[in-house]
Amino acid sequence: MRNEAAGVPLKLFPEAGEKDDALPPEPVAEAEPRPPRLKPVNRKQLLMRTVDVERLIVEDHPARAIWEFVGRLDLSAFYRDIGAVEGVAGRSAWDPRLLISLWV
Repeated sequence: MRNEAAGVPLKLFPEAGEKDDALPPEPVAEAEPRPPRLKPVNRKQLLMRTVDVERLIVEDHPARAIWEFVGRLDLSAFYRDIGAVEGVAGRSAWDPRLLISLWV
């Protein structure tokens, strides 16, 4: 059995003096390391401003009612399946409340 991520042979119960000729040779390290994945920088950005999202729509807009309605639903099943957690590297997930509000 091989650990596919590291290419290291993995024997759970090695027998004394047993040879495992079925394993392929160890993989050779990559010639060049992979470049990092980065978000591009837009240096031609003309304006950076603070936006109060609450002021983008009027007080009696239907979107506000949808947001309140979805906020009262039990969304625990959606939150339970989110793999991104605090204190661990990785990208944050979109809040299910937002996605369901958009869908409704």
